[in-house]
Amino acid sequence: MKKCKKFYKFITNKLKEFFLDIHGGNFVEYALLLGFGLFIFFIIVGVVTSLLDWTLDQSNEFLNLFGFSGL
Repeated sequence: MKKCKKFYKFITNKLKEFFLDIHGGNFVEYALLLGFGLFIFFIIVGVVTSLLDWTLDQSNEFLNLFGFSGL
């Protein structure tokens, strides 16, 4: 029981230290990294989906040259 209490106290102290940092460096840095990562992820997803849409349009145009209605 004493070990659990010591571990709980250690975790709460580390969390307090993380959130109550005077400079706010840790929290702000992690938030900026997460936001930048999400921004880049959505840009990559947008580019990939537009490329897939473009290839589908090109294949439909190619099939229309031969009289097929497309997919």
